Amino acid sequence: MSDTPDPKPPAAVPAPAKKGGGAAMILGLVFPALLAGGAAYGATRAAAKAPGHAEPAHVEAKPPGPTVALEPFLVSILDASKKAHPLKLSLAVEFGSKDKEEELKTFVPRIRDAILAYVRALSYEEAVDSQHSEKLRAELLERCRKAGATTAERVLITDLVSQ
Repeated sequence: MSDTPDPKPPAAVPAPAKKGGGAAMILGLVFPALLAGGAAYGATRAAAKAPGHAEPAHVEAKPPGPTVALEPFLVSILDASKKAHPLKLSLAVEFGSKDKEEELKTFVPRIRDAILAYVRALSYEEAVDSQHSEKLRAELLERCRKAGATTAERVLITDLVSQ
């Protein structure tokens, strides 16, 4: 149509983005994260040393008092299907450090009776389950205390054999 030039020049194509800004971007992300981590660590350390917050003290094990080893218990216990299993259980009872071993031996028949009554009532699964051993120790200790040995501090399972 006409030979006159178009008054509008063609649209400019945008220039490609500059490369090399990646390092600045990484520093922009990493540096604040490092600062936040350092501040959190410092705050935690300062709170741990605050006067109201004491660090847990190292607890030393106190030496055991007299320990009375009981004769082994031989019982027959039943499993879930009522099948009998022989069980041999050897125990020792630890007492307070102020107790005299000679005085404690008078409680042995009562302790044996209380423990035997409890062990006979156990199921096979309870007796051989390693996760049940802490509960077993606690229950045996309670039985010893109820039998008159009130200064008993711990029951040690020294042998446990079952078929």
